[in-house]
Amino acid sequence: MEKDFVKWFSGKTALVTGATSGIGREMAKLLAGRGCRILALGRDKESMNSLLKELNANSRLLSEGFLVDLADKDARRKLIKKISKNYEIDILINNAGFGYIGDFYLMAEDLADAMREVNINTVVDFCREFLPKMMKKRQGGILNVGSTASFFGTPGSSLYGATKHFILGFTDGLHQEALSSGVHVAGVYPGHTHSRFVERATAGKTKNWHKAMSSVLVAELAIQGLSQNKIRIIPGFYNKMLFWAAKALPISFILKELRAKFVRNHA
Repeated sequence: MEKDFVKWFSGKTALVTGATSGIGREMAKLLAGRGCRILALGRDKESMNSLLKELNANSRLLSEGFLVDLADKDARRKLIKKISKNYEIDILINNAGFGYIGDFYLMAEDLADAMREVNINTVVDFCREFLPKMMKKRQGGILNVGSTASFFGTPGSSLYGATKHFILGFTDGLHQEALSSGVHVAGVYPGHTHSRFVERATAGKTKNWHKAMSSVLVAELAIQGLSQNKIRIIPGFYNKMLFWAAKALPISFILKELRAKFVRNHA
């Protein structure tokens, strides 16, 4: 299995959004270790430089970085066209995203707009550009990063949960559309994970930081699941239980419990 896993990625070019921290950074490192050239997208110059130094230290393929604010539609689409013109993308990792902890009515309008651009429109734009090219050559892989918030409404982070609902439905549909073309399309749905994403979303407001999974483990399970052409990759026993609970329990009960948990954790 490990031999096939390495072979599936060796010599490929992988485009990773949100690559400078957390799960995205670990996936970039893992793919580079499996023989990929990485095109890393991020916003922070210092983090990007340290990532590229690490990726290129022991790799025969030169990885490159692109600084971009994916919430800026024009800048994002300009970069997509530039990459599409100059590189052949074999693997696309749509990892960029951010959350917000707090009731929707308290959320600033510009923050809500940016969340939709990054969490939804960025994924659509990258898939629209690179999926047809992968299908044409009948090989490739796309991994979209969702969340356990994809499984049900999330009181206290309603808009974020809705953006992750989109990832679940969109990815399931793309998986089936691409199935006969040889292109793997998968979604990974982690829960709390040690990452800058969670730090930014919670801003120290949550009491459950210690229960988070490691970014390294989530990245390993995600990349392995993509190579095996899984539809939904759910890392961790607890997160799998959340998925099945969403199917088995009344939605009114789930939402009531989630709201109570939110109040307890952020009081």
